[in-house]
Formats: sequence, C-alpha cells, structure tokens
Amino acid sequence: MKKMRIASLLTACVLLLGVMAGCTGNGSVTTGGQPQESQAQEVSSIPEEPVKEPTTVRMMAAGDNLIHSSIYKQAKARGTDGGYDFSYAYQNIADIIARADLPVINQETVIAPIYEPSDYPCFNSPPELGDEMLKLGFRVFNHANNHILDKGTKGVISTLDYWAGKEGALVTGAYRNDEDLNTVKTMTVNDITFSFIGITEHTNGIPLPDDTDIRLIYTSDEELIKQQIEAAKEQSDCVVVFAHWGVEGTHTIADRQKDLAQKMVDWGADIILGTHPHVLQSIEMLQKPDGTQAPVIYSLGNFISAQSEAPNMIGGILDLTVTKNYEDNSISVSDVKLIPTITQYESGYSNIRIIPWASYTEELANQHGVRRNDSRFTYDYVEETLNTVIGEEYLEIIK
Repeated sequence: MKKMRIASLLTACVLLLGVMAGCTGNGSVTTGGQPQESQAQEVSSIPEEPVKEPTTVRMMAAGDNLIHSSIYKQAKARGTDGGYDFSYAYQNIADIIARADLPVINQETVIAPIYEPSDYPCFNSPPELGDEMLKLGFRVFNHANNHILDKGTKGVISTLDYWAGKEGALVTGAYRNDEDLNTVKTMTVNDITFSFIGITEHTNGIPLPDDTDIRLIYTSDEELIKQQIEAAKEQSDCVVVFAHWGVEGTHTIADRQKDLAQKMVDWGADIILGTHPHVLQSIEMLQKPDGTQAPVIYSLGNFISAQSEAPNMIGGILDLTVTKNYEDNSISVSDVKLIPTITQYESGYSNIRIIPWASYTEELANQHGVRRNDSRFTYDYVEETLNTVIGEEYLEIIK
C-alpha cells in the first residue's frame, strides 16, 4: 500500500513538472496565452500620426499711404463732432482688402496726435486715419520712410504711442531704442509666423539727433540689415522686408535696389516690398539659397495721394500666397500678382478716392483732375503702363 502511494506521488510530480515546462516555453512570461514578445510587436506596429496638411496665408501689401492736406481736409468735412471721416477715400477698395488673411501697408505719413495735421513737406496725419486703416483690416504698418522724421523725434514717439494703443496693430521701421530695434516684430496667422523689418534709404536730410534713443535702419547699413534678417529668420517662418528706396517718379529700377534686394534674399528674406518712388516698378522672382524663389516688387506706387502727375495715379496691391509645408517646415511663396488701383479725383483735387482698375472706365479717366496738370493721363495710358511695367504675367484684375 505504501509502495502504491509512493508511486502515485512520483507520477503526480512528473506530471506537474511537465505542465510547468509546457507553460514556460522559452522562458518568457505569458499572459492570456500570448507571449510578451508578440505583444511588443503589436505595439511597435501602431501607425504614426499623419503629417498635417500644408497651411496657407493670403497676404496683400499696399504702397504709399500719402496723406496730403486735400485728403484730410475732405475727411474733416465729412466728419462729425469735429473729427475726421476717411471712409469715402477707401470704401471702393475695402472688399478687396477684406479678402486677405494678412494685409500690410507702408504708412508714408506719421500719425502724431500731439501735433496738428500738416501737409508737404513735413506731413502729419490725424489719428482717425490710422483708425480707418485698422477698420479696413490692415494689421502691419511700416514707418521706415523718408517722412518718418517730419515731426522730429517727438513725432516718432507720438506715432509709436498711437499704434501701441491699438490692439492687433504691429509697427515696424521706427524703433524706440536699441531694445526695440533688436526685438523681432512677428505676427502669426494660420500657424505661419511672419516677421517684419523696415528699412529706408534716407529721411529727407533730417538726421537723427546724437542724443536720441530712437533707431532707424538705413539701406546703407548692410551689416545691420543682415543681422536683422538673420535674427528674424531664427524666430519666424517668413521674413518680410519693407524697403523704402529708389528714385521718385521713374519706373526704372536703380542698380542699388537690385543689388540690395539680392543680398537680402541671400541673407534670408522671403518677400521684399518696395516703396518710395510713388510710381509702380516691376516684380521679380529672386533665387534663394535653398533653390526656391522670393518675390520682390521694387515699388508698389501710391495707395492714395494728391500728387499731380499721371504716373502717380497708378498704384497696386501685391497679392500672394505663403504656404507652410509641415513635412520639413519649409515656406514657399506663390500666386504672386498685382491688383492695380487708381487714385481718382476731380477738378480741384475734389473727391479723392481709390478705385480698383477692374472697375475703372474711360469716362472716369476723362474726368480725372490730374489731366489739368498732365494730359498724358487716359484710360489707354494706364493700360499701357500696367502692361509695360508689371506685365500680363503678374496682373490680377479684381473688382
């Protein structure tokens, strides 16, 4: 009996050892009948998140917002309670500006509320002008131009203080001090971060006082421009440079403009917006170091003015698309076009306003007050100028 019990016990031990050996297999711990090795293979096969689709921003850039006394006096006459109403001057262009994700402009005149409005040669515009630009949708304002010191350094500070009180407004081209100069001016739209730099060729012979903290960037200071562009490139996706340069009144591009434009693109600029000549100059696509292209328009012409020669009446809004590709975080600029505009007024500079070229007529051209000073201005003259200076490739006719 004892022998049978011992035999049974031995048999049970053998069976138990066999079961344990079968359970452990190759020595890996199992759960639910599946080895961990297989489970690890399943985890590693989970697909990664897909790369986001590219994002785009439609940017529009307007040229010289040059506010002569005829413009602000007419706004005064249309205002209430002693204020200024500039809406009439810009109402025909409002729907076009509204289509942009990011509208930018060269504000040619200072907006210094501590001084009364004034005309050429030392301009100052009432604050209601800036308010109107914000209503239109403009968000970036360049003040690097030859009129920035028209009211001295106090005028610069007053202008910067005005914009500082406006939510959503970004100013470039005039800087309170070195710290302000070296703070990259950025704005992010649709997940694309833009930076803005403003440079000017001169300030009409008015120098910055030696004891001022205010800073400007002159086109002659190429080392500073290079530093500014490189710093902006590190903090943004797309670097935009406002360049106030060239010769007034000519469609011909100066060699110094072309030379500096290519240098700025080599340093990292993605878009160059030229102003100052008060007439249109051509668009070019410049080669960037990475093989892509950067657009430069050498002069956008006037957005509005009360000048008195035919070429000054023809301006344009640059319309382009900036795309960010998330696969490599690269930026490309495409669909570069110019929307032509006309500054229109009648006899005696009355009813000054902007009209899109798409809505312009021969009748309006024949009624234009500029013809008293310059008989060249006709509908055909405008059409020929646009085709010659800008060319069919870049013209965009939008009402």
